Amino acid sequence: MHPIFFLLAGRGGLAPTTSLCSDNVKYDVGSGWKPQEGGMQSTDTPDFFYEDGDSRNPSVDFTDGIMGSTGLDKLRSQSGNDPGVAGALDVDPTKIGGYQAASAAAKGVKFELDVQAQMGRFADEIAFSMPAASDQSRISDVFIKPVCMAYEDFYAGFTADSASCFSVEPTEGRMDRRGGEPTMLTIECKPDGKPGSKLGYLCVVLPDEGEQFTVKVTADFV
Repeated sequence: MHPIFFLLAGRGGLAPTTSLCSDNVKYDVGSGWKPQEGGMQSTDTPDFFYEDGDSRNPSVDFTDGIMGSTGLDKLRSQSGNDPGVAGALDVDPTKIGGYQAASAAAKGVKFELDVQAQMGRFADEIAFSMPAASDQSRISDVFIKPVCMAYEDFYAGFTADSASCFSVEPTEGRMDRRGGEPTMLTIECKPDGKPGSKLGYLCVVLPDEGEQFTVKVTADFV
């Protein structure tokens, strides 16, 4: 028996209180318990590999994970070992294709003489001479050197007061960057059966850059 006494301070001094004791105290309860053989296992993932040949080692091939975490290895299995660039090498990077520029009207382009042309300074001058009664037209090519740092849309057309016997192709396109290939325009002249001199002004406009090239075109029908 192990009595426990609590002494409380009362007004009259120290007095004994209720004695707590028990004859039913048991010692070493559960001291003989042992875990069941193989019944408890660690849930932690080991940070080491098992010995070579151990069946617990995962089956890892030397190519596993070679594509990183991008998932390209799965993409290749779905696309016949094609990583997604099929046909990329068939494209010529030196050619521009697939781009459609807005029309000259949509861009608000007007074919008018700029200040340089009004001062008599032209990018080029083309002259035709042919019989007025001829049913054969003549053509002449003009080359415009690119001056912009990037590819730019261009629009070509004659001023409203130009003679109707002149036409140009192409009327729109994309000009190369500075130092690249010049843009070739083909001017056609069709006699109208009336002798005399004809005059026209071809304007090549780059609206996004505010650039313009003006070509003076004349024709003598005899």
